[in-house]
Amino acid sequence: MHTPNQQPVPPAAQSAVSRRAMHYPDFRILWFTTGLVAGGIWFQQVTLGWLAYDLTRDALHTAGVVGVRTLPLLLSPITGVIADRVDRRKLLLVDQVLVTVLVFAFALVLLNDLQQLWHLYVFALVFGTLWAANNPVRQVLIANTVPREALMNATAMISMSFNLMRALGPAIGGFVIAFFGPGINFLIQGVLFLLALLVLTRMRTPYYTADRAHARESSPLQNLKEGFVRVITEPTTRITTLMTFGLSLTMLAMVFNQLPVYTAEILNNDDGSQLGLLLMAMGLGGFLGTALIAAFTSTRRKGVLASAAFALSAVTVVILSQVATLWLAMLALLLQQMFVQVVMTTNMTIVHSMTPDDLRGRVIGVYQMEIGLMPFWGLVGGALSRAYGVDNAFLIAGITGLAIIAIGSVAFPRYRRLQF
Repeated sequence: MHTPNQQPVPPAAQSAVSRRAMHYPDFRILWFTTGLVAGGIWFQQVTLGWLAYDLTRDALHTAGVVGVRTLPLLLSPITGVIADRVDRRKLLLVDQVLVTVLVFAFALVLLNDLQQLWHLYVFALVFGTLWAANNPVRQVLIANTVPREALMNATAMISMSFNLMRALGPAIGGFVIAFFGPGINFLIQGVLFLLALLVLTRMRTPYYTADRAHARESSPLQNLKEGFVRVITEPTTRITTLMTFGLSLTMLAMVFNQLPVYTAEILNNDDGSQLGLLLMAMGLGGFLGTALIAAFTSTRRKGVLASAAFALSAVTVVILSQVATLWLAMLALLLQQMFVQVVMTTNMTIVHSMTPDDLRGRVIGVYQMEIGLMPFWGLVGGALSRAYGVDNAFLIAGITGLAIIAIGSVAFPRYRRLQF
């Protein structure tokens, strides 16, 4: 019996609450620590690119250092195997400890002005190897901290947290470089990673349903094969993965790795401050894109939404190639990343929804190989920038993106028609 002050909650209202990821306390911890880690990542992104260009004045080395950090994500399927065989929460905690120690150590190198180009490559490779475990496991844990009906909102909220720090981190990082130097920048990163580690110890995984014993009945190699087979043979997962790869290997890799060159050669700024502003605009755009997704969780025609956003992101890269003023470049990058995040968040939700928890680590690991492949196209972008100029490299990237979505819409009509 309900008292006057205890009215029953209508089923529709209960359903709406259940779809809100922030309703679940363990997800809130994952969300908050993702924001702290993202702050460190984006401080690091602007610093590594700036250090590489400052030391060499070379577009290929700039792309190389930035790209080497993401190269180990090619190993993310192996991380996925581990995530399906061991406690995912403990795996993330161990990785977070190692990342924190590494960043503090590199801060000491910079504070003592000992850095050389090879130091940047080694740090980027080791950090990237640790991040190849950290990032996929965080993505897998989304589905272990919320029920299935909250997945879309949860995926958007995690992306929103990452992109909020992407908006703030590079701008702050650029000014820290300009006024205090890269060593202090890395010291701040270490503090953020340490705080994330301490908070993460309180997280639990109430929606974890994977049978680790079942995964351990087969060899790790067989587990790895099962992940690839799932992605290849499940039609929706296969198409979604291919479209994500297409987006990452053109517009993301080309634009992201060549921004330091664009800032120096097109905007005529080489102290790191305008690079920070451009990255801030990208982060703000990504935040707006994920905020839109989080607000419209109930939208069913997700294939149409993702396809339109893909095409619009390519158009904005073409526009970026034609502008040479800071505010126009910021506006183009803001819009481009807003559309990109609509695609990426929608695609990640689709993959999560189509994957059983027993295979989740391996499938997400294969799906996130696209990040590891980005350095190769980034090097292509560096070569194009060197040969034809960074503006023409961006133009080629945008046109390639338009060609991919046009061909994909014809070849894979299932993607455009996706509804759930």
